[in-house]
Amino acid sequence: MTTTLPLLVAHDGSADAERALRWAAAESLRAHVPVRVLMVDEVLPPPWGGAPGWAPMTGSLQVPVDEYGHLVDQVRKELAEAGVLDATVQHRTGHVVDELLRAAESSSMVVVGSHGHGAAAEVLIGSVSQHLARHARCPVVVVREQRDPDARRIVVGIDGSRPSTEALELAFERAEATGETVVALHGWHVRVPSTDVWNAEPRSVETQERELLLAECVAGVRAEHPDVAFEQEAVPVAPARALVDASAGASLVVVGARGLGFFSGLLLGSVSQAVLHRAACPVVVVR
Repeated sequence: MTTTLPLLVAHDGSADAERALRWAAAESLRAHVPVRVLMVDEVLPPPWGGAPGWAPMTGSLQVPVDEYGHLVDQVRKELAEAGVLDATVQHRTGHVVDELLRAAESSSMVVVGSHGHGAAAEVLIGSVSQHLARHARCPVVVVREQRDPDARRIVVGIDGSRPSTEALELAFERAEATGETVVALHGWHVRVPSTDVWNAEPRSVETQERELLLAECVAGVRAEHPDVAFEQEAVPVAPARALVDASAGASLVVVGARGLGFFSGLLLGSVSQAVLHRAACPVVVVR
C-alpha cells in the first residue's frame, strides 16, 4: 500500500511485544513508512467502581514507573539499530484499547504481539487484540512466531465477502514487493445428508461449485497482479482448521474481519478469532 501513515506498534515490555517490534521494523523498511510505538499504562478503576457500564480492559503495561524512560530508550535504540530512522516512541496513561484505537485512526496498520506481559498475558488475544481487530479502521497484525522461518507463502482466507477481497488485495500488493506466493484458500463445513448416505454425488457437486466460486472471487484481483505467483485451493474442511493448518507453512495469514459471502465464515469471534489464537505465523485482520 502506498501511504505515509505510520505503522503503529503496541508495546508492553513483553517478549512478544519485542517480536512485534521486530516485525514492524522489517515492514517499515520494506514499505518505506515510519514507525510509531505506543506504550499505554492502563488506568485502574476508581474505588467506587467507576461510571455505569465502565469496565477496565486487560493488557496494560507491566513495567515499573521508574523504568519507563529506560524502556523508551531501549525501543528507540532497537529501531535505530534495525535501520528505522523515522520513528517515534510514546508513553501514555489511559485505557489501552481506547488509546490504541485513537492512534490507529492515523495509522496504516496496527501491530501487536500475540500475548502480553504479566497477569494479562493469557487473555490479551481475547481482549486487546480482539477489540482492535474488530474496531480499528486499519489492518491489525497479530505477530505470532513463524513455525517455518523459510516459508514464503501468504495464505488468504476467501469467502466472497468484501473484507476477504480486500485481504486478497493486501496480500497481492505485499507479494509484488516481497516475491512471496499468494495462496487463496476457501474452506467449508461438509455436512453429510441424514438420508441417502450411500450417494457421494452431492459432496462432489458441492466441491465443484466451491471451486468455481473461489475462481470467480479471485479473478479480478489476480488479473491486476499478473506477475505474482499464485495458487488457489478449495477444501472441504472447516474454515478455521483449513487456515490454521495452512499457517504452518506460511509467512503470513490474511483474513477479513467479517464474512458476508457464500458462507458465514471469517466473522471475528469464530474463524478469525480461532486463527488469531492458533496460527503458526503472523496474522493480518482486514476490515
